[in-house]
Amino acid sequence: MKTNKKIIDKICKCLRLAESGNPNEAALALRQATSMMKKYGISDAQIMAADVTESVIQAGERYNPPFWVLALANLVADAFQCRNLISRQYGKRPEFRFVGLGFKTEVATYSYTVLHRYLVRAIEQFKASVNENSTNSHSESQHRIDVFAQAWLFRVGRTVSEFIGDNTDKTIIDAYIQEKYGETSELTGEPTGTQQADYSDIMSGMQAANEVELYRSVGHFIQPELLQHKHAS
Repeated sequence: MKTNKKIIDKICKCLRLAESGNPNEAALALRQATSMMKKYGISDAQIMAADVTESVIQAGERYNPPFWVLALANLVADAFQCRNLISRQYGKRPEFRFVGLGFKTEVATYSYTVLHRYLVRAIEQFKASVNENSTNSHSESQHRIDVFAQAWLFRVGRTVSEFIGDNTDKTIIDAYIQEKYGETSELTGEPTGTQQADYSDIMSGMQAANEVELYRSVGHFIQPELLQHKHAS
């Protein structure tokens, strides 16, 4: 943020004191906070955004990540009341930025890393079976792999959706992003269309996803050590 962080921290401290049960102390703290906001031209949106954090992770090698990579990142962001931004520059690997309140961004990054690793492993295993047992062309094999990955996401999405809250943080996060990045555009991929002939690959993807479990901890957030694979050694 462009404004001096120390000043915003002082204002936030005064606002916390303004919630005191002592009327005189609360009134004084509120006056101090209001005075500093006016003096330094600090908006309510900047104050709300003070608790927002970011966590960054690579989004792969491709400038335009495949649909399943984008879908997985968005799925995780929704689960932890974050927003997911992708930063792309020619000549550099793209990055996902999870933006949210407090530790949620770190947990989102960790969860994305683990789920991405499981999905890539599942795709590689499925790809090996496709290449070994079929005479499909490259495009046909890629179609089957895409269908498999989407089915995996669909099944994992049902599990992750149990953790999605009411996203009361959205206004604060949006204000932070507007302040720091300005207008952003949405990057979405197109899912691969499926047919009845894809039924076996869909079931394979969903079955592979059944090996992933998420656990709630006290406080209703996923702790990193509680994100596990059923068959992990």
